[in-house]
Amino acid sequence: MKISTRARYALRLMIDIARNGGEQPLQLKDIARRQGISKRYLEQIVISLKNNLMIRGVPGKSGGYILTRRPEDIRVGAIIEAALGPINVVDCVLDRDACMKSDFCECRPVYALINDRVRNALNEFTLSDIINHPSDGAGASVEPGARTPGYIITDLCSSDFR
Repeated sequence: MKISTRARYALRLMIDIARNGGEQPLQLKDIARRQGISKRYLEQIVISLKNNLMIRGVPGKSGGYILTRRPEDIRVGAIIEAALGPINVVDCVLDRDACMKSDFCECRPVYALINDRVRNALNEFTLSDIINHPSDGAGASVEPGARTPGYIITDLCSSDFR
């Protein structure tokens, strides 16, 4: 599974608002500059995040965007699903009608398990985990069972992640 540019940029947008906004609304032009992302692209992503009640717009000259909840209450998986739709590694997992063989497919249970594990892994982390555990910049690897979520998730946000 590959996390799309749109999902990574949505996560970076939310991190920027959580880290730099607080009670003050942030303007997209400033986020775009800090993140090195096109303002036009962020405008598209903001629509999904607003529709999923993760951010809200504040009108006016000093307006912009703020989080609707505390960073510790916003899950990474929810951000990615807001940007892309439901996590779904194979179409038949969420839509049996997507494949004529889904009712007797021997692989479908494996796909469903992978889907659940990916969703659970992404929902294990919050925006607060990311902003409170910044990456060391060295792309540190994490051993199974180690609890350093910032290193794992910050790599997901990187524009170099492949």
